[in-house]
Amino acid sequence: MTPIARELLAPSLAPFGGSSTLPAGVYTDESVFQWEQERLFDGSWVCVGRADGLEAAGDQPVVEWHGWLFANVSGDASPFGEHAGNLGEMIRNHGCKDLVVAARHDYRIAANWKILAENYHECYHCSSIHPELCEVSPPSSGGDNLEPEGAWVGGPMDLYEGVETMSLDGKSHAPMLPQLAEGQDRTVYYFQFFPNLLLSLHPDYVMTHRLLPLAPDCTAVECEWLFSREAVEQEGFDPSYASDFWDVTNRQDWYACEAVQRGASSRGYRRGPLSPREDAVYQLISMVANSYLEGKVARPASRVTVGPR
Repeated sequence: MTPIARELLAPSLAPFGGSSTLPAGVYTDESVFQWEQERLFDGSWVCVGRADGLEAAGDQPVVEWHGWLFANVSGDASPFGEHAGNLGEMIRNHGCKDLVVAARHDYRIAANWKILAENYHECYHCSSIHPELCEVSPPSSGGDNLEPEGAWVGGPMDLYEGVETMSLDGKSHAPMLPQLAEGQDRTVYYFQFFPNLLLSLHPDYVMTHRLLPLAPDCTAVECEWLFSREAVEQEGFDPSYASDFWDVTNRQDWYACEAVQRGASSRGYRRGPLSPREDAVYQLISMVANSYLEGKVARPASRVTVGPR
């Protein structure tokens, strides 16, 4: 049984260019949250951490994928290969399996996990709250997201000319990842492996956010920065050039997400249209809405580009 009435989901499943955001209940209702925990988390493949952080074997079967471990608590999920689709091909050149965690920050945000995910997938808000990010990456460059095969959403954003990576001074203090293809040293890729792993692939490091929903209005986030072993073993290596930049940016996002949560919880909440620049948000929202209807993790709808980006 769907946790949200079909007629309330219909506006979110309209073709891209004419669709709207989700109804307030998906961000605030305890019954929706419990349904998601059962069907989208326990009933699917959830990232539980890095393989090199596993202390000992246990009773829960897991799948290792590019160095991360995924578990299906219920045992009812589709085969992992179908769930991942072609995302592994998209991240292969970054050599994630061989990277080493060099920094970690833990956060607790007073917002629904889907609000964090929606925020992650668009830069429409960047020019108003992310001055540091806008110094190194044009906020308008993220409107050409990829058509996924599998339960994922995402795509690339560019770096400005002369910028080496996402850092407060735009400089890298680590070797570039060794297997990158031509042009990938000028690009940062943002992917959500549904439901709970956010992957941000830079030319010299990979950042992840692991979303851990605690309540309809509360999410824990484990944020890690991974570098090549060559970088970590260099004398004097300091990952803070990357983690400091993203800690500033993360906290700006968390403040905005908590404001959105307050809005969704208010009597004045009204659904709004998606911008043509929010194609990845559309794909995420369509995946969530179709998952409610199908009772399991669904695939994102194919977007139709409408108007200028």
